[in-house]
Amino acid sequence: MNWSLLNIGTNFTNLRYSVGIAMMFNGFPLIFFIRDTLKIGPANSIFTAAFLALGLILMIPRHIFKRLYKPNTILFNLGVGFLVIMFYYFMFINFGGKAIAEIGNFVFIFGFLILLLHIPNDVSETLVTVLFVLSLFANVTLVYSLLTDPNWTPGMRAAVSFSNDGAQPGGNPHITARNGVVCLISGFVLLSNTKGVFTKIFLFFSILFSLGVVVISLAKSSYIGIGLMLTAYFIFHFKVSSIFTGAASLFKFRNLLVLVLIVIGINAFLNKYGDILNLVLGYWDVFQDRIMDVIFTSFGVKLTETADVDYSAMGRVSGFGTFLETAFSWDAFLGRGYKSDYLDVPILESFVAYGIIGFLFFALFNLFLFLFAIREIRRGTSEISTFLAYFFVSLTILLITGGRPTDIAFWFPYAVMIRFLGIRYLNNTVPERQEEISNPVSA
Repeated sequence: MNWSLLNIGTNFTNLRYSVGIAMMFNGFPLIFFIRDTLKIGPANSIFTAAFLALGLILMIPRHIFKRLYKPNTILFNLGVGFLVIMFYYFMFINFGGKAIAEIGNFVFIFGFLILLLHIPNDVSETLVTVLFVLSLFANVTLVYSLLTDPNWTPGMRAAVSFSNDGAQPGGNPHITARNGVVCLISGFVLLSNTKGVFTKIFLFFSILFSLGVVVISLAKSSYIGIGLMLTAYFIFHFKVSSIFTGAASLFKFRNLLVLVLIVIGINAFLNKYGDILNLVLGYWDVFQDRIMDVIFTSFGVKLTETADVDYSAMGRVSGFGTFLETAFSWDAFLGRGYKSDYLDVPILESFVAYGIIGFLFFALFNLFLFLFAIREIRRGTSEISTFLAYFFVSLTILLITGGRPTDIAFWFPYAVMIRFLGIRYLNNTVPERQEEISNPVSA
């Protein structure tokens, strides 16, 4: 981690771009904290729109529409293709009405993607640092929100409670979990490139803190997503010889010092706040019970006596029935229309709503994202590409467990991946190629 990247005097432009991107990529935890905990601004979508608009404003370069940078062309063509299909269905095959919020979502998605094409390649390292700092700050604000919320008690899912009338009780724990995952991945990426002893210790405890936030959110998809990331890491980077190499490196003075300080820090924390560990372990037991409920609901297999019906899983099971009904009807060609059915399974809803063509665009887009992510995990060409690769791996579980293909929670990260993931000229091992293509492409 390079702390000098946070120096406004010497790195103002990259910081401005990075803060704008981070506000779009992972801004909802900050929105909820400012709006619902601090009670600043109206508790409705107007405040959200203003926050996102500020993010876009920070991204506006001086060379607007004069200088563009090349994205991943495969992802760009497939992603924009599906967005165009969605917008066409929104305008002409829409039986639910054209809400202002829906129009705003399209404006923000396309505006974000267009501005990303103006962001230079050398923002990579600054962007990961800013994502880490802002997500860590959001984790801290979550703790403050929970401690000041009279309706929250230990054992409940961790989330900022919404203050607007008619909002879902208890807030949105999935936003909490995603922010924890963002902080965890960005901290891990920075830790692998950090040499300073105290910075390493700071990043290590930040990662542990983020993991704790994910645990108390009780978001099953994020648990599984972290498991998928660990699996990918061990498949492509773990070697038996690395065990002996790592063990030998522990005896180096600097590494031994880091280890001793970490152990002392953990021991001091547990001595003073030992109940927190028991609380986290209690959340893990709740997670195991919920997994048993999902298995019972989906397959009818009761692995424990306490297993019961999981109603969110029941909705996905019924959604699969809707998918089969569509597949064996004329709707398979053109779909049923924009947001015609809520399946809570984005990959299946892309077929039900937009037919076989929409499904192919969305499925192929995610397939190539997966392939580029795996390649990046193997090679590690740049900090931002590595971060996005692991983040997409954690996101893949949501394609079959939650959300809609129209959600901005998907498309803001997708837009950043289109711009930075799988871009060969970000490879620092080939400086000639990077220098050649990192020169702006004239519009």
